[in-house]
Amino acid sequence: MGVSYLAISVGSTALSFVGLQYQAELSLDKLRSNGLIEEGSVNLVNANDAMGLLFGSYATTALLANFLFNVFILVNLCLKSIFFADLYPSETRKLVERLVNYVIYKGTFLPLVIPPTVFQVGLWLIWLTIMCSLKMFQALARDRLERLNASPSAQPWTYFRVYSALLFVLSIDLFW
Repeated sequence: MGVSYLAISVGSTALSFVGLQYQAELSLDKLRSNGLIEEGSVNLVNANDAMGLLFGSYATTALLANFLFNVFILVNLCLKSIFFADLYPSETRKLVERLVNYVIYKGTFLPLVIPPTVFQVGLWLIWLTIMCSLKMFQALARDRLERLNASPSAQPWTYFRVYSALLFVLSIDLFW
């Protein structure tokens, strides 16, 4: 494992941003040719039409979704690095098991609960993804606290990092 996941995520996010920027430039050229943009500004009257043309392309929507997903993964990896540094193999194994169980149980019942519109599916997937991320951080903090409580040589700094992760999850939960 010569390359870290954080470096891969940074590279993937940067490539996704470049692709999104290129597609936006192509769309802006199309808007200029249609007369919806005059000298670098959009008229308020034409703003609705401009947004419709900008997001009317499936490629733009897919690139935007890809970029947002990459940013989400990058933020999660950064938070993992801040709060937990490197994970122990047992923590990684438990995390993968919990993640698979969460995805299987929530993903299986999701189509049975929501109406079959694209908007509702997207909204529920975003909600479940954020909740899954928070649940995994909470589970990682619990596993790390169990390990620290069993270790006689645990430093106060490591406790501070774990309790900071729990405080972060609590504050996000209260915000939601």
